[in-house]
Amino acid sequence: MSQSDSSRASGKTELLIYVVDDTPELGEMLQLFLSRAGYNTKVFNDPLKALAALESSVPKPDLLVSDFRMPGINGLELIHRCKLMHPRLKIISASAHMIHEEIEKYPIQPDRILTKPYSTAQLLETVRSLLEEQG
Repeated sequence: MSQSDSSRASGKTELLIYVVDDTPELGEMLQLFLSRAGYNTKVFNDPLKALAALESSVPKPDLLVSDFRMPGINGLELIHRCKLMHPRLKIISASAHMIHEEIEKYPIQPDRILTKPYSTAQLLETVRSLLEEQG
Protein backbone atom coordinates (compact mmCIF):
# COMPACT_ATOMS: atom_id res chain seq x y z
CA MET A 1 0.00 0.00 0.00
CA SER A 2 1.44 3.36 -0.98
CA GLN A 3 1.61 6.26 1.46
CA SER A 4 -1.32 8.00 -0.25
CA ASP A 5 -3.38 4.79 -0.13
CA SER A 6 -2.71 4.32 3.58
CA SER A 7 -3.54 7.96 4.39
CA ARG A 8 -6.76 7.69 2.39
CA ALA A 9 -7.66 4.45 4.18
CA SER A 10 -7.07 6.01 7.61
CA GLY A 11 -10.12 8.27 7.58
CA LYS A 12 -12.99 9.58 5.53
CA THR A 13 -11.61 13.13 5.54
CA GLU A 14 -9.30 12.04 2.73
CA LEU A 15 -12.15 10.70 0.60
CA LEU A 16 -13.04 12.94 -2.33
CA ILE A 17 -16.58 13.31 -3.62
CA TYR A 18 -17.52 15.15 -6.82
CA VAL A 19 -21.01 16.65 -6.82
CA VAL A 20 -22.47 17.59 -10.21
CA ASP A 21 -25.72 19.56 -10.30
CA ASP A 22 -26.72 22.39 -12.61
CA THR A 23 -28.53 24.11 -9.71
CA PRO A 24 -25.74 25.96 -7.85
CA GLU A 25 -27.71 26.20 -4.61
CA LEU A 26 -28.28 22.46 -4.47
CA GLY A 27 -24.63 21.75 -5.19
CA GLU A 28 -23.59 24.10 -2.38
CA MET A 29 -26.07 22.49 0.00
CA LEU A 30 -24.76 19.01 -0.79
CA GLN A 31 -21.20 20.24 -0.32
CA LEU A 32 -22.13 21.61 3.10
CA PHE A 33 -23.78 18.34 4.23
CA LEU A 34 -20.92 16.18 2.95
CA SER A 35 -18.23 18.47 4.37
CA ARG A 36 -19.89 18.43 7.79
CA ALA A 37 -19.87 14.63 7.57
CA GLY A 38 -16.10 14.77 7.02
CA TYR A 39 -15.78 14.34 3.26
CA ASN A 40 -13.74 16.45 0.84
CA THR A 41 -16.21 17.68 -1.75
CA LYS A 42 -15.81 19.46 -5.06
CA VAL A 43 -18.92 20.87 -6.76
CA PHE A 44 -19.49 21.32 -10.48
CA ASN A 45 -22.49 23.04 -12.06
CA ASP A 46 -21.44 21.92 -15.54
CA PRO A 47 -21.08 18.18 -16.25
CA LEU A 48 -18.45 18.82 -18.94
CA LYS A 49 -16.26 20.65 -16.41
CA ALA A 50 -16.63 17.70 -14.05
CA LEU A 51 -15.44 15.38 -16.84
CA ALA A 52 -12.43 17.59 -17.54
CA ALA A 53 -11.54 17.66 -13.84
CA LEU A 54 -11.89 13.88 -13.55
CA GLU A 55 -9.58 13.38 -16.50
CA SER A 56 -6.83 15.59 -15.09
CA SER A 57 -7.26 15.30 -11.33
CA VAL A 58 -4.93 13.63 -8.87
CA PRO A 59 -6.16 12.15 -6.66
CA LYS A 60 -9.21 10.84 -8.45
CA PRO A 61 -12.55 11.15 -6.66
CA ASP A 62 -13.87 8.15 -4.75
CA LEU A 63 -17.51 8.97 -5.45
CA LEU A 64 -19.61 11.01 -7.87
CA VAL A 65 -23.06 12.33 -6.94
CA SER A 66 -24.78 13.54 -10.09
CA ASP A 67 -28.08 15.08 -11.02
CA PHE A 68 -29.88 13.37 -13.89
CA ARG A 69 -31.37 16.22 -15.94
CA MET A 70 -28.73 18.79 -16.88
CA PRO A 71 -28.01 20.90 -19.95
CA GLY A 72 -25.37 19.63 -22.34
CA ILE A 73 -25.20 15.99 -21.31
CA ASN A 74 -27.51 14.15 -18.95
CA GLY A 75 -26.42 12.35 -15.81
CA LEU A 76 -26.33 8.93 -17.45
CA GLU A 77 -24.05 10.14 -20.22
CA LEU A 78 -21.84 11.72 -17.56
CA ILE A 79 -21.78 8.44 -15.62
CA HIS A 80 -20.89 6.50 -18.77
CA ARG A 81 -17.98 8.81 -19.63
CA CYS A 82 -16.73 8.91 -16.02
CA LYS A 83 -16.74 5.11 -15.71
CA LEU A 84 -14.78 4.79 -18.97
CA MET A 85 -12.08 7.06 -17.49
CA HIS A 86 -12.24 5.78 -13.92
CA PRO A 87 -13.88 2.31 -13.76
CA ARG A 88 -13.69 2.01 -9.95
CA LEU A 89 -15.55 5.28 -9.37
CA LYS A 90 -18.72 4.78 -7.31
CA ILE A 91 -21.70 6.78 -8.56
CA ILE A 92 -24.98 8.00 -7.10
CA SER A 93 -27.52 9.41 -9.53
CA ALA A 94 -30.10 11.78 -8.05
CA SER A 95 -33.23 13.03 -9.74
CA ALA A 96 -36.91 13.69 -9.37
CA HIS A 97 -37.47 12.73 -13.01
CA MET A 98 -35.43 9.60 -13.61
CA ILE A 99 -37.11 7.16 -15.95
CA HIS A 100 -36.03 3.54 -15.59
CA GLU A 101 -36.48 2.93 -19.32
CA GLU A 102 -33.90 5.65 -19.97
CA ILE A 103 -31.49 4.13 -17.46
CA GLU A 104 -31.76 0.70 -19.07
CA LYS A 105 -30.58 2.12 -22.43
CA TYR A 106 -27.12 2.78 -20.98
CA PRO A 107 -24.58 -0.03 -20.63
CA ILE A 108 -23.12 1.56 -17.50
CA GLN A 109 -25.50 2.10 -14.60
CA PRO A 110 -25.20 4.20 -11.44
CA ASP A 111 -24.34 2.24 -8.30
CA ARG A 112 -27.27 3.82 -6.45
CA ILE A 113 -30.25 6.02 -7.32
CA LEU A 114 -31.58 8.67 -4.95
CA THR A 115 -35.04 9.97 -5.79
CA LYS A 116 -35.54 13.67 -5.11
CA PRO A 117 -36.54 14.91 -2.69
CA TYR A 118 -34.30 12.89 -0.39
CA SER A 119 -33.25 13.57 3.17
CA THR A 120 -29.76 14.38 4.39
CA ALA A 121 -29.82 11.07 6.27
CA GLN A 122 -30.64 9.16 3.06
CA LEU A 123 -27.82 10.92 1.21
CA LEU A 124 -25.24 10.28 3.93
CA GLU A 125 -26.27 6.63 4.39
CA THR A 126 -26.01 6.02 0.64
CA VAL A 127 -22.59 7.70 0.49
CA ARG A 128 -21.31 5.72 3.50
CA SER A 129 -22.56 2.38 2.20
CA LEU A 130 -21.00 2.87 -1.24
CA LEU A 131 -17.66 4.03 0.13
CA GLU A 132 -17.56 1.11 2.59
CA GLU A 133 -18.15 -1.31 -0.32
CA GLN A 134 -15.22 0.27 -2.13
CA GLY A 135 -13.01 -0.05 0.98
